[in-house]
Amino acid sequence: MVHDDKVNNLKESIKNLNNLSSIEKKNLIESIEMLWLNASVNKKKNQVNINIDDNENILRIRQLLAAAWSEDLKE
Repeated sequence: MVHDDKVNNLKESIKNLNNLSSIEKKNLIESIEMLWLNASVNKKKNQVNINIDDNENILRIRQLLAAAWSEDLKE
C-alpha cells in the first residue's frame, strides 16, 4: 500500500507539472505575441531598438522551447 501511495503521489506530481507547463506555455505565447506586436509597431516607425545584451529575451525563448518540449512529451 505504501508503494501505491508513492505511485499516486508521483502521478499527481506529473499532472501538476503538466498543468503548470500548460499555463507557462500560454503565458509565453502571450509574451511572444506582445513582442511581435511591439516589433511590428517599431517596424512601422522605421526604427527597431533591440538590445543585444538583453539576456531576458534569450531566457524567454529557452522557456518557450522547454514548454514546447514538455507539451510534445505529453502526446
